[in-house]
Amino acid sequence: MKAFFVYLLAICTALMLTSCQLGDGGSSAPPPTDVAVVPGDGVVTATWTMSPGVDYWIFYAPASSITTGNWTTLPGAQSHMSISSPYVVTGLVNGTTYSFTIDGRINGGPSGGGSPSVSAVPRLAGATWITGASTGAGDLRGVTYGTTFVAVGANGIVLSSSDGKTWMTQNSGVSTQLNAAVYGGSYLAAGAGGTILTSADAVTWTPQTSGTSNDIYGLAANGSFYVAVGSNGTIITSSGGASWVPASSVPAAPALYGIAYGNGRYVAVGAGGTVLTSADASTWQSVAQLTSNDLKGVAYGNGTFVATGAAGTILTSTDGLTWTLQTSITSNPAINAVIYGTQFVAVGDGGAIFTSADGVDWTAPVSVAPSNGNKLYAIAHGNYGYAAVGSAGTNLTAY
Repeated sequence: MKAFFVYLLAICTALMLTSCQLGDGGSSAPPPTDVAVVPGDGVVTATWTMSPGVDYWIFYAPASSITTGNWTTLPGAQSHMSISSPYVVTGLVNGTTYSFTIDGRINGGPSGGGSPSVSAVPRLAGATWITGASTGAGDLRGVTYGTTFVAVGANGIVLSSSDGKTWMTQNSGVSTQLNAAVYGGSYLAAGAGGTILTSADAVTWTPQTSGTSNDIYGLAANGSFYVAVGSNGTIITSSGGASWVPASSVPAAPALYGIAYGNGRYVAVGAGGTVLTSADASTWQSVAQLTSNDLKGVAYGNGTFVATGAAGTILTSTDGLTWTLQTSITSNPAINAVIYGTQFVAVGDGGAIFTSADGVDWTAPVSVAPSNGNKLYAIAHGNYGYAAVGSAGTNLTAY
């Protein structure tokens, strides 16, 4: 009799487990057979052919292989449920091998077994560049990323793109040249004659009163606090982007072409090697001049400010106050802009592109699509890669 009750208990337990696995009429589904993974900068994009009604799960780990049976034993393994192709796995470590498998379930049913394990190694973006689709636009002078890329330029051009490759023309409502764009919760574009536009969605743009008729060349954001710089040493600030006021104290300066914020400090750079710095964007001071070359761009990242300019000029600083003149990237083209994403990327005349981990040692990319000698004026980091824009509508991406 005791053996009978043990047998009955085993039967009931098995039925309960089966019920938990199957849910309400759930069943397993065959795993996809065509899973492909493409590495990016700290990410891997997985694609596969989806079947109707199937709920897909992905399992991955920093390992040489993985299955749906062993993934819980692998250090650092994770799973994501209810995913769709393409699926971007983020937060990965560059240079590390990751393996992936995907299974299918129907109505909360059990796993149908995982797809064959596939592997990829995430790597820094910036080594290989491709040409984006023609924008049919004139010169593009500025670019930024919020939830989408926004590029601006000649004749009031405003373009938006989800990936930096295919661009859509938006109505800016102005015909003046736009030189810069930035995102700080809202999109801002600025340019000739003190023009400033704001947009919440990169589609509908509203003109704002800047209080200056000087050309604006550079924008920076610290959250929703914005700073614009331009000709005749112009520096104006705004909380939110709608109402602007001039900085209270600015040393006499020529044109200011670029501005960046980092580590509690603003840095503006400009003509003749000008470098200005401020802790509050209101009171500014000059920094000892190290070059007479025009400085066109500045960025902060990895604990360092990097300024770039004519004749490949490079300046670096850890605090924005004391600067070091580094060996020029190149003796010829001007380097017009620099950004930090997961490394520094600088762009310039003649389609020049260079990358650096520390702002001191620079390397030309392995492969750059032909830019037909066009100038690159601006660069942005976002959506797991970089987008650069320039003259005659030139646009390049690196992922």
